[in-house]
Amino acid sequence: MQTINLNDLPKEAQKELLDFYGFLLQKYKKREKKKRIDEIIPKKVKAFQPIKREELYER
Repeated sequence: MQTINLNDLPKEAQKELLDFYGFLLQKYKKREKKKRIDEIIPKKVKAFQPIKREELYER
């Protein structure tokens, strides 16, 4: 594991480096995320009962 001493940098540079580090974490987390089986296989849904035209206009 590598460590970086941020104390040698000015405060603004420290903030910029931490912001970029957060960006890299998000970028590479998305790539490594594996899809779960339930995200791939279609899910069953309840039977659909279409609404009749007359029922739409009763309101």
